[in-house]
Amino acid sequence: MAANLNTGFTTKQRSDIVAGLNKVLADSYALYLKTHGYHWNVRGPNFQALHVLLEGQYTEEWTALDAIAERIRA
Repeated sequence: MAANLNTGFTTKQRSDIVAGLNKVLADSYALYLKTHGYHWNVRGPNFQALHVLLEGQYTEEWTALDAIAERIRA
């Protein structure tokens, strides 16, 4: 059940905020997918270091995606 909270924002302001967050969510998801793809396909002498680095990045990005999506739904 959604609660009616007084945030101090008008309906238009909330709509503009959600539109901006949707753009951030889309860009962040694209970054997540690219990072995960690089993680899967990394090769060469720095494989292990890059593999670990990219795994950390896409894991953090997934957490951020969840937070952004939840903020949009709030």
